[in-house]
Amino acid sequence: MTIKGILTGSVAVAALIASAMAVAGMQLISAENYGKEWPFTVEEMHLMCLPGNAVVVSDPESGVMYPLNGIASSKARQLALEPLAEVWRDNPENPGAKVSVSRFIDEGLKLCK
Repeated sequence: MTIKGILTGSVAVAALIASAMAVAGMQLISAENYGKEWPFTVEEMHLMCLPGNAVVVSDPESGVMYPLNGIASSKARQLALEPLAEVWRDNPENPGAKVSVSRFIDEGLKLCK
């Protein structure tokens, strides 16, 4: 891929994210508010709904975005998303499992409306 192609793709992703935040909304969520239900290894995340009901979270400090639902996962490359596993917390009550993100998918889908 050429530099021009990379820059064009980056600009397109940034424009998509900016328009999605304006249209669908964004919510700051934190470990403090969810206690043991908090599924991430970072203390705060922005929860967002991107076009097409793609629910994602982003680290407010780094801006890195991660998919939460299947729609977002299927668009991960297009949206420049990193694997959720990078920030998905292990479930201390169920070794080998992760803390459920289903509540956050539901909350993210509410932002789509």
